[in-house]
Amino acid sequence: MAVVFRASWPDEKIIRATLGTIVGEVAKTDIDRTALILVGEVLAARDFRDSALYDSAYQRRYRGRGS
Repeated sequence: MAVVFRASWPDEKIIRATLGTIVGEVAKTDIDRTALILVGEVLAARDFRDSALYDSAYQRRYRGRGS
């Protein structure tokens, strides 16, 4: 699993551990606010395409290109 604090910020922190050890690993940090908690096989995913959500060339179903 992973705990992600301040995702995409310059001071982002990602802690990876098992369900059994995550509490101890997070306790070693100064994380004291809301963080994303991710669990599952998705954390092992490799070789996938980056999101096109903010790509101006991406053809959107209802808004058209770059709108």
